[in-house]
Amino acid sequence: MALTEIEYGSLASSEVMNNNFEYLDNKISDVSESLTSTAATINSNIATINSSMAAMGEELNQAIEDLDSDLTEASETSFSENGLYITTYTNGTSWYREYFSDKEKTTRVWIEQGGQTWQNNYVSYIKTMSNTNYNIKVQDINNTYIEGAKPANFSTTGFTPNFRYGSNLRWAVAGV
Repeated sequence: MALTEIEYGSLASSEVMNNNFEYLDNKISDVSESLTSTAATINSNIATINSSMAAMGEELNQAIEDLDSDLTEASETSFSENGLYITTYTNGTSWYREYFSDKEKTTRVWIEQGGQTWQNNYVSYIKTMSNTNYNIKVQDINNTYIEGAKPANFSTTGFTPNFRYGSNLRWAVAGV
């Protein structure tokens, strides 16, 4: 059955009117059923997605816990087997990294430290070196390595940069 068009201003029989109402009622019912079915499908998909996301969240949390456990185990076993107990420090432009052979960090096997000086002042190391058998690297502000920049007055506690290299120097030392 189709919708019967009624011209404006004309009279329609009750049969035409009833047929039109029945047609519209059927269309409304069809659309309603379609919407209900679509909503049920969407709700089912949402429930499936929620379930999948919850399962993935649990798997992700477990993976994070496993990774954390693996890292803890690695730091306790692998690092100790290789003597890689490390302490690091940074404060502004000053920094150091110490390597120890024991977990208690009493036997230092290597240290790297560095910083920046602005006026060729005496550079005091954050950590005292064990001896003067270490390397000094000095760079100017453009990060250009300065050849032969190891000063004559270096000690286990610091050094004075050579004045000819300027007043804004970055430095690093490495040794024991």
